[in-house]
Amino acid sequence: MSEVKHTHEHVEHAMVHDSYAVDKDNTPVTVLGTMGQDPDHAERISWRTWFIVALCALAQMQNTFISVAPAAAAYSIAGALGGSTGQRIWIIQAASVPSIVTGPIFAIISDVYGRRYLIIIVWLIFCASAIVGMTATSMNALIGAQVAGGMCMGISGIMYGLAGEIMPSVYRAWSQTIVNTVACLASVIALIGMGSAIQNDPIDGWRWIWRTALIMNGVLFLGFAFFYFPPPRTISNLSLWGKVRSLDWTGYFLLISGLVPLLMGLAWSSDPGYGWHDMHSYVPVAIGCAGLVACGLYEWRGTKVGFIHHKLFENGRNFPLALFLVAVEGAIFYEINNIYPAEVNALWAPPGSLEASAKLLPFFLILVPVAPFMGWYVTKTKDLKWPLCAGFLLFGAATVGLAMSGLNSAAGVAWNGVAGLGFCAPLILLMSVVQLSTPPLFIGVASALVISVRTLGGSVGYAIASAIYGALTNDQIPANILKAVVPLGFDPSNIGALIVGLTTGQGIATIPGATGQVLGAASAALKETEVHGYKIVWFVFLPGCIIAAIGSAFLVNPRERMNWVVDAPLNAHVPIDGSGAAENGESAETASQEKA
Repeated sequence: MSEVKHTHEHVEHAMVHDSYAVDKDNTPVTVLGTMGQDPDHAERISWRTWFIVALCALAQMQNTFISVAPAAAAYSIAGALGGSTGQRIWIIQAASVPSIVTGPIFAIISDVYGRRYLIIIVWLIFCASAIVGMTATSMNALIGAQVAGGMCMGISGIMYGLAGEIMPSVYRAWSQTIVNTVACLASVIALIGMGSAIQNDPIDGWRWIWRTALIMNGVLFLGFAFFYFPPPRTISNLSLWGKVRSLDWTGYFLLISGLVPLLMGLAWSSDPGYGWHDMHSYVPVAIGCAGLVACGLYEWRGTKVGFIHHKLFENGRNFPLALFLVAVEGAIFYEINNIYPAEVNALWAPPGSLEASAKLLPFFLILVPVAPFMGWYVTKTKDLKWPLCAGFLLFGAATVGLAMSGLNSAAGVAWNGVAGLGFCAPLILLMSVVQLSTPPLFIGVASALVISVRTLGGSVGYAIASAIYGALTNDQIPANILKAVVPLGFDPSNIGALIVGLTTGQGIATIPGATGQVLGAASAALKETEVHGYKIVWFVFLPGCIIAAIGSAFLVNPRERMNWVVDAPLNAHVPIDGSGAAENGESAETASQEKA
């Protein structure tokens, strides 16, 4: 390891008058109280460390649940509350947009000034948002609850960072494996559990989504409040107001002015009522892109520190390359998480049924048996890049398989499982690569950037997929159905009612001329057109998988960082007679007594 010392450094924004550990090049490498650790000395991991890791896993489980469940139940929620198509979209987007914005801001504040109070406040707001959500009587109230919860979802990056920084670095892959495996189990609760609740109570069953979220949020609030007491990360002579003023508010403003309109424009572009030709879509996207360019230029040239610390990019190519790979993975994941369910509901199973929900599970459940093996392999070999390369290649194979599945639901479900197998490596290892390739002091903001870049990549990818699918089906569906049914004597003036009946399953009996033969021909034409649209969409993302696989091969395995050093132990490490450090989770006094 590089020689490390404590010093006082006076720099801009969040670092003013802060004291922390830097290496011989004056690079922030760790937090206060972590000196004297032996990278080769195996240390016992305390029960409190395991408990906090478990809380981080539950936190990501809650985050996954509140992302998947409302999306899967959006039609039921909108129907019960009288929401329009436009409002239904914001059941999902109202949470995802603010989470991307708040993530980096939360992270830099907690990296420098500590995590405890921020985490506790966030989960208190989470509890309030869940109460509003489960008691909502209007779409506006529900969307408001989602906005509040979405702001809190920016804590996700900190949870990944916290789970990694309190464990020895040699176990970084294991900590991320635990967190992500538990998070993926949320899909079972979200899809099967909430699906059953809605099926049993079509009017109010969806409220169990926020009731379940409230239970998890309550446990997390109490757990962090009573068991998470980390030592200070830095020492600052600033008052509370001084700390607030020292933050990079210019950077935050530019980030918000870029991300919010960009994501809102992308959301509107996915709405069939708007599309890319509408001002609701292309104007916010243009404004957002300009804002992000300004933010990037300011963070690069306008400040020496900013909320995206320059030191994150000064430790080789791993960090920027990993961010690119995360963006690609996000685009592919969003396609599978949004396009695949739409394909299931359109071609293979009745919308909203338990059968449809069950067909979505292989992608998530494959992680449970595979992730522990991957954690063992990475810990033993300290090899992260080749599993990542294999994961993206499996992603590519899955896109080809899904493109060719057509009306064969069994093949589609099988390839969905292959996609989940490929998903294991990027989900677990990209976060590990980022955390092991950046200064430990900024592990929170590095992890938050991963989440934000992933979501941004996913939003852009989903918008592209939606635009392509719409271009292949919006006009072609009515044209192809007309070709199929007009020769059978069907009146073309009733084509709109026929399409609505085929897609919703309602009102078919009242359509004039809708004989069994007409309905069969129309349904076949509809499905044929949809199959072609999904096929092209899947193939469009194949080049991204290949490029990401090649990019993974250029990563440098961070073997020198995969040692027994704990980046941010729950109790401060100090030298013990020059021969080692206090064990993780134990005080220096306890360790000294044991040595005596």
